[in-house]
Amino acid sequence: MKNKFLIIAVLLLTAVTFGQKKEIKKAEKAVRSGDYTEAMTLLGQAEALLGSADKDQKVNFYITRAEARINNLTSDFSKLSMAGEDLQKAVEIDPEATKNNRYENAVATLKQQMESSAIKDFRSNNYKSAADKYYAMYKVSKSDTIFLANAAISAKNGKDFETSISYYEKLIEIGYTDIKKQYIATSKETGKEEAFNSKTERDLRIKAGTHIKPVMRNSPSKQEDFLNDLTVLYAETGNNGRALELLKQLRSKNPNDARLLRVEADLNYQLGNTERYNELISELISKDPNNPELYFNLGVTSSKSKNIEKAMEYYTKAIEIDPSYVAAQINIASMILDQQPPIVEEMNNLGTSNADYKRYDVLKAKLTEIQKSSIPYLEKAVELRPEDIDFKRTLMNIYIQVGEDAKAEVLKAKIAEIEGGGQ
Repeated sequence: MKNKFLIIAVLLLTAVTFGQKKEIKKAEKAVRSGDYTEAMTLLGQAEALLGSADKDQKVNFYITRAEARINNLTSDFSKLSMAGEDLQKAVEIDPEATKNNRYENAVATLKQQMESSAIKDFRSNNYKSAADKYYAMYKVSKSDTIFLANAAISAKNGKDFETSISYYEKLIEIGYTDIKKQYIATSKETGKEEAFNSKTERDLRIKAGTHIKPVMRNSPSKQEDFLNDLTVLYAETGNNGRALELLKQLRSKNPNDARLLRVEADLNYQLGNTERYNELISELISKDPNNPELYFNLGVTSSKSKNIEKAMEYYTKAIEIDPSYVAAQINIASMILDQQPPIVEEMNNLGTSNADYKRYDVLKAKLTEIQKSSIPYLEKAVELRPEDIDFKRTLMNIYIQVGEDAKAEVLKAKIAEIEGGGQ
């Protein structure tokens, strides 16, 4: 009698298993024919009996359901995320599922659709949603660490600092750098190097004769940017100790890494540790003495510390290294013109006595001298940034103040041309 029941139980199990396979196969066929609603109905019937299915049947079930969800409800990100969870389950059941062509195609389609939705949110400044979506994409395909990087950036832009910190910490833990191969060629027209998305695209330009000198090189590492963002986020959340500890650990492993030295300098600047910042920048300069940006940054901190003479020295050095460093030109002009207000105030407060008239003339001559000394820097800024109306207006007003009316009229005409759209 016992044997009879055993045989019946086995027969029932076989029938259940056969039914599952049949429903899943029907669902596969429905997906191929584009009837995704029918596929989901069939899969719903099979799911109730999934516990007794074998490994291959379960993997096939989850891949098929992912395919149906991806193609049926592409505008609903929650459904896309559920498709991603199905694909993850397939891999959890059998890691070899990643080699399945259907799995690979499903992942590729899913990533494309999820990324489109995330980009739309990011461009609409809906950063929290973008962060959630990018992270969901990363969970689907953890080899695509760019999604985790985008999730960190989106969360940071959305002021969700704690979430952003957790993502950045993961990026550092896995050693993410976003270093990519760049296919470079020089444009015959401009003489400048241009990067192409693929070797094929670049080589087509070479064959077309528009470009020459093909080379391949790696893009710069983004790790410095992420470290800098993370230390800023630590500072934003009051975790300055964590930021400094992170830098201490990283620099102990890479004592000669100028990037890490720069991040530490920036953090100290943000924390108001000007003295330590200047020490670190000076150390950077010793490693990279021909970097104008380093001198410019020292100029900024010196200026904020009211050490105008030192700031002028650093800005001047930056310009000596790179005469096209427009920010240094403008900052020098600004510091020079900052000397005007107290002189103008004194002039306005003078009376009408002979002594006051004489004093007025002295102050007027001093004011004119200050204004004239700013002109070379403003002229260079206008030369370097001809499209910037504010630079032109400032220089035009200085010309008027010092009696350079002809030059002022020329600038006035150029400003009018820009504002009128060239008409």
